[in-house]
Amino acid sequence: MKAKKKRKPLSPGLKMQTLGSGMNKTDDYLQIINHSPIPTFWKNSERYFMGCNQKFLDMVEVEDVGSLIEKLDIDLPWARNWELFEKDDRQVLETGQTVSRLEQIPSGEGGVVWSETIKHPIIRDGKIVGLVGFCKDVTIERRLQEIERERSIDKLHLKLADLVDKFMNEAQHTKLSIVDQRLGISHKGNKINRQQISLSCREQEIIYYLSIYKSPKEIARILSIIHDKDISVRAVQTAISDRLYVKFDVNTTSQLLERAAAYGLIPLRMPS
Repeated sequence: MKAKKKRKPLSPGLKMQTLGSGMNKTDDYLQIINHSPIPTFWKNSERYFMGCNQKFLDMVEVEDVGSLIEKLDIDLPWARNWELFEKDDRQVLETGQTVSRLEQIPSGEGGVVWSETIKHPIIRDGKIVGLVGFCKDVTIERRLQEIERERSIDKLHLKLADLVDKFMNEAQHTKLSIVDQRLGISHKGNKINRQQISLSCREQEIIYYLSIYKSPKEIARILSIIHDKDISVRAVQTAISDRLYVKFDVNTTSQLLERAAAYGLIPLRMPS
């Protein structure tokens, strides 16, 4: 009896060829697609869903493939975007061209999935009989981009706020410089700014009445009536010369009013 010859082990390439030649059942291909990590779906030439794999169901948060089969996009959870999906489907089915698009797909649970979707024609005997779509869920990447964009916008707002504040300070300084030059005031020492000037209610009252051309005597009489107590002319004059002149770094009432106006510190009405 002749000894049986041992078969030589198949090379990897031959193994693949042998495996492929033995796969003549649709179920075999469906199992491969279902285990693919790429969300995949396919439609017939009338744009009806004919199947998908588990990854696609997970991505769109739909439990059962049966709820998709033989339905159009307009019948499914993402119906609000059906026109865009149909437009791409028609382009693939009518031209045989591949279409790639970043899509927003409303999910079955009410959320939104961002998908980079590529649709290819399915051709049999030279005729387009359907299409297959491959998706890449980029929802997390999109959210990270949005967060980074929001951070950039926040940084831009802060930068703009700083620039506006700087501009306002420079404009205020320029305005005061013009006022000082017109009044002949020279400040070589410490400079003051609006934030450093704190006025009491009495000082605000005095500035208000000075701005409507009331004399210290008239101001004393008005304040005595308003507050129901005697306020002397000397008290008003002291408040003007010893406190307001010092706070605004001026020497006369006209300079005081000019600088108070430049700082926006003259009340529009009688302080309460």
